Amino acid sequence: MMKKTSLLLSLALFTGLLLVWGCSQKCGTEFDYETLNARALEDCLRPVHPGARGEVPFWNKYSFKFTYAPVFDFDDVEGAAGYTYTVEKDGEKFSFESDSPRSPLSEIWSGIPSGQVRLSVQAHDGDGNALGEPQTRKFEKDSPFHGPYPEADRGYLESAILGAEGAHRSFMVQNWLSGSEDHFYELNGYPCKIWSATIQNECFLAAHKPELKEEALAVARIVADSLMKMSRPADAPLAYFPPTYYRKAGYDGGIIKNVLDKNEGLTMFVEAVCFAKALLDLYDQCGEKEYFDFAVNIASSYRKLQNEDGSWPVKANYYTGEPFTDAPCMPTTILQLAQRLKDQYGVKGYEEMISRSEKWLWENILATFNFNGQFEDVFLSGIAPFQNLTNCTASDCVDYFLGKKKPSKKEVEVCKEIARFVDDQFTYWNSPGNQFLKYRYNQEIVPFYRPYVYEQYGYRCPIDHSTAGVAMAWMRVYQHTGDPLALAKAKALMDSIILSQDPVSGIIPTGLIEEHYTFQNGVHEIWMNCSYQSITALSRFEKIISPK
Repeated sequence: MMKKTSLLLSLALFTGLLLVWGCSQKCGTEFDYETLNARALEDCLRPVHPGARGEVPFWNKYSFKFTYAPVFDFDDVEGAAGYTYTVEKDGEKFSFESDSPRSPLSEIWSGIPSGQVRLSVQAHDGDGNALGEPQTRKFEKDSPFHGPYPEADRGYLESAILGAEGAHRSFMVQNWLSGSEDHFYELNGYPCKIWSATIQNECFLAAHKPELKEEALAVARIVADSLMKMSRPADAPLAYFPPTYYRKAGYDGGIIKNVLDKNEGLTMFVEAVCFAKALLDLYDQCGEKEYFDFAVNIASSYRKLQNEDGSWPVKANYYTGEPFTDAPCMPTTILQLAQRLKDQYGVKGYEEMISRSEKWLWENILATFNFNGQFEDVFLSGIAPFQNLTNCTASDCVDYFLGKKKPSKKEVEVCKEIARFVDDQFTYWNSPGNQFLKYRYNQEIVPFYRPYVYEQYGYRCPIDHSTAGVAMAWMRVYQHTGDPLALAKAKALMDSIILSQDPVSGIIPTGLIEEHYTFQNGVHEIWMNCSYQSITALSRFEKIISPK
């Protein structure tokens, strides 16, 4: 097996060198899919960050699907000489023997068809007699990457610019110019996330569409100035933080009314980063220092508010700064902000903050893989470790560590494993049983483009933000390893986003449905932060395959 693996790896790396040399925007024909598919299939026999009692926590207690052979935390049975593992699928059985109830399913994994399966682990004595009832687990056995996938019908940067322009021309953005504060664009009730993404979208458009630069920057300034005015004053506990939640006077909040009601007076601690990053983008385009200074002030607040152990709370009282729950936030976007100020602008004084937070990350997240979801529309109290895992916080980890100028070997290795984790738990490459889902708002059964990535255990819907985030994780892995399989995975996910894009309006839908949005009727389903994530990923992929 080792010789075979080495040979396949050598062939794959050689293919990668050819790919880098000759890849164009439509580079699917440049991949040796026979080799890559074989590698993907073989890789799925190796468990993702397997648990080990007393050493490594089992993160998959609440998992409901696996692409990679899992290891489950079954109990030892007193007097057992061995254990029989049996997976049943449509009346067919796949079995193997082991001396442990916590063995990987690698031995039988490749032979099990995709779909819902039932695993039983039966303890037996030395004579083969069953000891008690079997321990069981039901889950979905998913299929791995198997290219080629449908090709994009336009270039990646072209699609990114088209998406940014589509958002710009929508009433979501144009209302800012008209003086109407978009009160009927209901998602503007999330200022940190949506308003900040609007600023970033306009800055991207200004950089890539000269004829629209003046108008785009006018929008960005209006939104930035509005959000700066709404932010907490310099002497407040959460100095310079803009609100996570906002209810315009005289408007009940529409589709997010329930979220606004439940979160009155609260804020997501990490989301001020969104605004700081947007202000830096605006400063890069217009050079007006007031935006840069405000971003630095936000970063300084984070430094001041950091806990002794290097963490920050996930949600807090917006006015007092007191934590709302004991749960800590995922700090990688805060670290990205500090790293950007340090690397791009030469701002000093964040080294200790970064060091302390990275130490906390290694000890509490990277050691456990507890990538629990931290969404502003989830109440976050009472969620157990691993109960609502998401690709989002995991992909952000990869983006942070591998976005460094010189990540360590240890950082590269853990990020490769995190990429396998989001592939295993959230990415659907081929499964025909999962291409039709009930979409959130109209509750109709609609087809989705494949491959895709769903957002979290608590919301199993294919989302462009998640698809783009996992694609960017694979891009980072490719950049630091040269692995063509990582590049092929990123490309397949990017192509899905382009295929779902409305070719007329340019809008990138939040849900990757195979029927383009009627934009006027479906505007509440377009999340600007998700759209901008896709735009960022498309632009980044263009730079990878067409370096200048």
